[in-house]
Amino acid sequence: MNILIGITGSIAAYKAMDVIRRRKKHGDDVRVILTRSAGHFITPLCCQTISENEVYTEQFVLTKGIKHLTLAEWADILIVAPATANIIGKAACGIADDLLSTTLVSFPKPILLVPAMDTGMWVNPIVQENVARLRAVGFSVLEPGCGALASGKKGRGRFPDPQLIDRTIDVVAGKLKSLRGKNFLISGGRTEEDIDPVRVVTNRSSGTMARELLYAVLARGGNARCIMGQTTIDIVPGMDVIRVRTAGEMLRELERHVTWCDCLIMAAAVGDYKPDKKAAHKVHDRLFNVSMKKNKDILKTLKSHKDKRYFIGFSLEDKNVVVQGKKKLKEKGLDLIVLNGRATIGQDKTKARLLFATGISRSLGMLSKRECAHHILDAYMDHSTVKKQK
Repeated sequence: MNILIGITGSIAAYKAMDVIRRRKKHGDDVRVILTRSAGHFITPLCCQTISENEVYTEQFVLTKGIKHLTLAEWADILIVAPATANIIGKAACGIADDLLSTTLVSFPKPILLVPAMDTGMWVNPIVQENVARLRAVGFSVLEPGCGALASGKKGRGRFPDPQLIDRTIDVVAGKLKSLRGKNFLISGGRTEEDIDPVRVVTNRSSGTMARELLYAVLARGGNARCIMGQTTIDIVPGMDVIRVRTAGEMLRELERHVTWCDCLIMAAAVGDYKPDKKAAHKVHDRLFNVSMKKNKDILKTLKSHKDKRYFIGFSLEDKNVVVQGKKKLKEKGLDLIVLNGRATIGQDKTKARLLFATGISRSLGMLSKRECAHHILDAYMDHSTVKKQK
């Protein structure tokens, strides 16, 4: 893919280098337009070194071709990262007074803006009106993250996580369906139950699938909250993630938030059993027998909150995968269940099958969990529409 990245005058300009580096690893050809104000934060030489291409800084140069037109013809997607309030305002008003703004006005293909600015600027009604205006005419705008800002304050306006930007580029370039206005509650990771003050009963789930679902929802413009158990992967700061440890804690948080969502995706590996009693002190006995009892079934418990919400579950089985999946689909009141095997635990790839309450079954074959996440969201968009029409 040919990617044109515009970098504007924000303190976050240096973070665009990570975005470029990631796209180069994907095999993309990347060219950079650096605005004059961006030059105060990052140099053309740095951009040229990372992109391995000429960097464009001026509109009026004595070279072959009209730059804003030839670049628009070459690129498959135009990304402005970081996008300041200034460039957002120019784009919304059709102002074309430098190479980047002129290219924006003349670019006929997908455009992604990645804002980064102080909270006061981001929430300014004029900026928000400009963002809404751009979205209305087909621009994609990735919401900035929450966290520490250059001003020393904390709030929304932070340059988004490069992994999220990376995924959003694929969504915008692939013209995947928008999830704007949809609320997703996602559970992920593994739960653990105490044997004594030190030891726990748990499983090997990494939390990768839930993280990919979280990224996929946000990349497609949806709203996401994640109730996340223990994981072996990093969770990006600034996202709406609530950490829990036990199955009881996960159920409690899900019950608190389920009425907020349009779609619940239960990707967590919740422990089926917990010790009947927790030892008061660390056990040192040569032999130690642990009596186990069943945990409360979270999805069965949440059935009373289902109403018109779309419920998606996961089923990991060693044998009779489809039979067990159909049983869980019915017992837990699910609209869709994702079937996979134990080989998927802790891996970046999975072999999955989608099983719908309507009786439809669809094999996805072997694919990355990133791809699987989008298949699940596409299935929700297609089948939830049909469900509502009925």
